[in-house]
Amino acid sequence: MGYPLLFFCSLIGWSLAFLPSLSPDMQSVTHTDITMEALLEVASSACRDEAQAKGQNYKEPALLTAQSLLLACLGVSEDAGLSSSKLIEVLEEIISENTNIDNDLGGSPAHHFNDEVFEQGREIITQGVSVIRASLQQDDLQAARRALGAVTHTLQDFYSHSNWIELGNQDPYQKLLRPDLQFDNLADANTPTCNDCQDRECPNVILPEILSRNTLTSGYVRPTPQGKCNHGDNTIGGINKDVGGGNVAPGAIDPHIAAHVVATEATKNLLQDIRTAFGSATFLRLLGITRSSVVCFVIDTTGSMTDDIAHVRTLTADMINSKTGTPDEPSLYILVEFNDPDVKQPVSTTDPEEMIRMVNNIRVAGGGDPPEYSLTGIQYALLTAPPSSNIFVFTDAPAKDVELESTVKSLAQSTQSKISFLLTNGPSISSRRRRRSVVSNPSNNLYQQLAQLSGGQAIEVSKATISQATSIIQDSVTSSQVTLLQIDSTGPDTLSFIVDPRVQSVILYITGLSVEFSLQNPSGVSQESTVESGPLASVSAVGNLFTVRLNEGNQTGRWLITVRSSQAYSLRVKGRSTLDFMSRFVEEFGGPHPGFAEISARPPAGQNAILRLTVTGVDMLFEVKLSLVSANGELLRNTSVTRLRQGTYLARVPPLPEVPFILLLTGEEADGQLFQRQSTTQIQASQLTVQVQKVVILVPGQSIAVPFTVEARGIEGALDIQAQDDQRFVRTFNTSLHVSNVTDNATGWLGLTVPTGTPPGTSSVVTLEAESTATRQSNFALLRVSVIQAVIDFTPPVCRVVNESLDCPTQCGNATWEVTLLMTDGNGTGLQAPRISITLPDTTYNESTVSITEVTDENGYNATLLTYTASCCVTNVDISAVDKEGNVGRCDFSIRRPSTAAPPQTTLTSPTTARPTSNTISTTPSNSPRLPVPLWTTLLLLALTALRF
Repeated sequence: MGYPLLFFCSLIGWSLAFLPSLSPDMQSVTHTDITMEALLEVASSACRDEAQAKGQNYKEPALLTAQSLLLACLGVSEDAGLSSSKLIEVLEEIISENTNIDNDLGGSPAHHFNDEVFEQGREIITQGVSVIRASLQQDDLQAARRALGAVTHTLQDFYSHSNWIELGNQDPYQKLLRPDLQFDNLADANTPTCNDCQDRECPNVILPEILSRNTLTSGYVRPTPQGKCNHGDNTIGGINKDVGGGNVAPGAIDPHIAAHVVATEATKNLLQDIRTAFGSATFLRLLGITRSSVVCFVIDTTGSMTDDIAHVRTLTADMINSKTGTPDEPSLYILVEFNDPDVKQPVSTTDPEEMIRMVNNIRVAGGGDPPEYSLTGIQYALLTAPPSSNIFVFTDAPAKDVELESTVKSLAQSTQSKISFLLTNGPSISSRRRRRSVVSNPSNNLYQQLAQLSGGQAIEVSKATISQATSIIQDSVTSSQVTLLQIDSTGPDTLSFIVDPRVQSVILYITGLSVEFSLQNPSGVSQESTVESGPLASVSAVGNLFTVRLNEGNQTGRWLITVRSSQAYSLRVKGRSTLDFMSRFVEEFGGPHPGFAEISARPPAGQNAILRLTVTGVDMLFEVKLSLVSANGELLRNTSVTRLRQGTYLARVPPLPEVPFILLLTGEEADGQLFQRQSTTQIQASQLTVQVQKVVILVPGQSIAVPFTVEARGIEGALDIQAQDDQRFVRTFNTSLHVSNVTDNATGWLGLTVPTGTPPGTSSVVTLEAESTATRQSNFALLRVSVIQAVIDFTPPVCRVVNESLDCPTQCGNATWEVTLLMTDGNGTGLQAPRISITLPDTTYNESTVSITEVTDENGYNATLLTYTASCCVTNVDISAVDKEGNVGRCDFSIRRPSTAAPPQTTLTSPTTARPTSNTISTTPSNSPRLPVPLWTTLLLLALTALRF
């Protein structure tokens, strides 16, 4: 299937890891294009198979985009109002990890298959695939996505940076994903491979004897050793195929396009292996193809919470019953229970009935003193829930673990998740003393700050009325909730917000201790807050929360709300719409493959900055403007917005303010209708920057020391350092550093230990924070630790055909064919039973039967005997075996018709399955050797990181 380059480039702009240029060169293909094409195509196949398994039809979109794929996969129409923003956010996460390799590890030859380090490059792929498999076995989708993005970059670079294409190969190199097989015909250090060429164009630079001997080589990023190949860049030619449009002979294929085609096929093979090993349903969850948002509850289970949890049980059942079978059905449920001193690890499920059982099984006990470990529970939720999730905290006590405050704030900013609190610890203080807070109990001030920072709400209610406030949770369980306006103010205001035709179900949430307001629609009709059911809205009040639901009908235009309050209040205007936007700060980087890298921490204060914007749900916008506004709505900065591709923009920001800000996007649609959207998470720039490598891969029992550096711009003196992680892998770290006007940066060390017995697939996020003792400014960096086994079986299962009846008549009619296969994993980890994947094509004649028998082969190994019978109208079936390590082996075969001249075969490769696979099942049993995973990659990462300092 062909895909327009326009869409792929539009997803995250030009992430030019495949191109050594920042120009939007439409003749060249990027890592973004390759990865996105593969992701969408394999996802579409998975959607088809899931639909067939349920007896449903799947109509593949004519134009495969994130939005069209989501609607087709979920079987809903455009009218359902299903937003693709969550899906695009996941795809961006995968692709950002891919393109960031050029910035984070641009000097590592192995990560790009430069300098002829093929063994080391394959080790990086092998480790990454091991992380993906182990993470999926633990249902850690976040860790699997990050590893997938990084692995695909290195895998794709092989085809551009080596001479694989020049050797005449048109298919992926199977051995890149098979570390149990030996490389052959590699150029050694003394083998001349290229002519010396210092020109911009270097045709026929590879020596003829290298090509004739089928010797594999790759280019060197300068300096290039004598007789070796240049990698090439903007000034000198080489063998890289990163850019298209060069001098190509008439009728010849551009090597760049050839590399793109094979790299895309290799990426699809990797994705297909993952899909086969873990099933289509898990694969689609990995890619974020789900109906709705995540429901995440963080619940205080101390003795005083009995009444509250009873309401949570009722809420859970009501929500599940009302959402099941609708586009708003939650895609994942997460539960975190905290007590004193115990905090349980998060549990999650995609099964709504299981969620009901989990909540019903909560038992309250203990407590003692009022403060509880609520921040630990929130930290666990932020590390478990996907980005941009809604997290709801139920408690009647203040936080005991206040030392985690900065960690929780850092994670909230990084994940852009909203944290809302339902608090039942009773109001009891003079409103005059609570002027600057929307909560009455001073012990809830920290919760209010976290809610304000993340875009959530701090709602105080009594235990008797908590059920009246939980409607906010049901309103949030949707994939298409957007924010039109968000204000945190300390005095009276008259505010405006625009409701465009794409917005439905508009709700205003106002929290405060003493609030009155009046609402006016675009026609000038007004309604006071004292009117519960009026011409504009229905108004309800409970505790410190007002909920205002606009009446259905013509809501389009500019609305006004006048808030009369002498105390602090917060206003959130929400709606449902597919028109939404996402934003990330990025920085430009140079080198052989320049591009944009995401800034995951706080951006630099007082400096120019760049924001990458992705707008969903609309094809064309005009007069797009992005503004930085303060929490109370004051305009702080305007930006210069440039459209890169459809739906993708760059906003260049003048020096960032030092006060917190949020983003306001405005513009016009094609019909001239105005719209506005706001981000939710407050952004705080900083004069500090913390740098540490992003990923460490360790095995149980291993310890490692990781360097980090803190850069301070215009700040002198002591820096307090904190390091927190959810698995307690952090053992030691420098608790303080010092910077001066002579040395504006300082280096420290972080010691990590993975305890023996830690399950493979365990991941941990280390939050490393630095704070200036003089200015109290702070910043953070995240280091992610993935645990894999020390010894891993990399060999796929094997099989042989033991019986077959594959002859079919021309008229398929009532005829059938049959094949019997013997599958075994030798002395490896063994087959997953009955992990046999059978993919049927779209046909009305798809009747089939499967018989599986566990047997022992002639070598004494456990084996599976599979007999498959299908209609002769079914012409293509993929039968796969998966072992317990996730290695995939396939049996490809084809039926025979009278028009086919080919003689009978005992083991057949289907001509309808054109792509070769890296794990094609052989006809002889395997001893399935287990290979130790080298720590070369980890050591290289540490060395490169140290060099940066």
